[in-house]
Amino acid sequence: MPGAEAFLHGTRARYVSGCRCADCRASNVRAYHERQARAVAAALEISAAPRPVSQAWTGSDGVKRLRVYTRACPGAHGQPCRLRAHLRKDSKGGVCRACRERLIWNGIVSADRARAHLLALSRAGIGRNAVAAASDISRTVLHAIRTGRKIQIRAATERSILGVDAGARADHSLVPARNTWRRVRGLLAEGFTRTSIARQLGSRAKTPALQLGHNQVLAITALKVERLFALHIGRWGRRAA
Repeated sequence: MPGAEAFLHGTRARYVSGCRCADCRASNVRAYHERQARAVAAALEISAAPRPVSQAWTGSDGVKRLRVYTRACPGAHGQPCRLRAHLRKDSKGGVCRACRERLIWNGIVSADRARAHLLALSRAGIGRNAVAAASDISRTVLHAIRTGRKIQIRAATERSILGVDAGARADHSLVPARNTWRRVRGLLAEGFTRTSIARQLGSRAKTPALQLGHNQVLAITALKVERLFALHIGRWGRRAA
């Protein structure tokens, strides 16, 4: 790490580098409180409620004992609390302090999970541009992760990538056409014609023609067909009133 002279006074970087002047100590205190505020804010977003957890142990006298924690910490990032901590009634947020720290931890992690998720999104028709727009991560970084040039990334980068799902699919990306054709066949069976389906999908031609790919269709087209099917066909395959 560079020496303290490489950073300005009054910054946490200078404090971490070894400077202990009043300004640098104050910056470190501010950074601590800001980090705690972010942790509490992240904890409040967790919807999981505390749940009872039992803990059994054997005392020094050889007697087995059982204690039930009625407000056990639910954990963070979909993982149980490592400490199996008990939450006080005045606890800040819905998790313990250790889990609050995990929520905002931004250390170095392997890029394997993010790479596998990017490849899965690509197979689902969600490209790099759509992922970049949804995750706020540059396309250059995403490309480096996907190709394996980046083998380690920040934890926040991994969380952002793993948080991207099918909802980020671009309108003009290609998706499998199987479900779309299934909906079209259902509409045809209920008396719709190809011309009427094409017209309701937005075709402005004098004689609209239903033009769909056999293997892939545009994501926006698949969505339109799905909405048309839901609007006109009931749950049991009957035309809606």
